[in-house]
Amino acid sequence: MHRTLDPYNSYVGTCAYMSPERFDPDTYGGNYNGYADYIWSLGLTLLELYMGHFPYLPEGQRPDWATLMCAICFGEPPCLPENASEYFKNFIECCMQKDSSKRWSATQLLSHPFVRDIELKST
Repeated sequence: MHRTLDPYNSYVGTCAYMSPERFDPDTYGGNYNGYADYIWSLGLTLLELYMGHFPYLPEGQRPDWATLMCAICFGEPPCLPENASEYFKNFIECCMQKDSSKRWSATQLLSHPFVRDIELKST
């Protein structure tokens, strides 16, 4: 798959960061875009780093496939901590749209104030 745009039909790694369309392609895969899958994972990873634990499960609980699928596909998005900035909250929401066609692209995310303002402060 190196240097191709061919869609993949398998995955390697933990299912904890899979997007809804990877768990349930019949329901969420109509607009499948492999890159959108990575955007979901980015949002989930950033949220986990911020919260200090995996956001879809209670702290310390080990995820199993069925629990994750139910939480990600049928549950509500994780609650963002009240003390998080509005830019961060919005950035996560842009990443974690269940409908992959509504998820922002990497290019769009780079222009989001959460990222853009960090770039401006570092120059």
